[in-house]
Amino acid sequence: MAGVRKTSGPSAARGVVYDLAKSRAGASATVDNAGRTDSSGITDGARELASALRIVQEAEEARTERLLALKAQIANGTYNPDPREIARKLVERGF
Repeated sequence: MAGVRKTSGPSAARGVVYDLAKSRAGASATVDNAGRTDSSGITDGARELASALRIVQEAEEARTERLLALKAQIANGTYNPDPREIARKLVERGF
């Protein structure tokens, strides 16, 4: 397994060490002047998850705005839904 090695010596009590820096696929890494590697640890999967979360949060905001507008129309008596359009969408979506 990549990034896993057995230990020996004083730290042998731990048995196995998992080296995250070597096994991270897609994580960005930089090398400083001393030759040390620094990695962000953000994988492609984490980036996709963050993007999906952002999309869901934006959709919830749009839905909230739409609901507030509909509530205002209902309160004002200006909401006039089209019964045929409602029926058509119910049939399209399988009730």
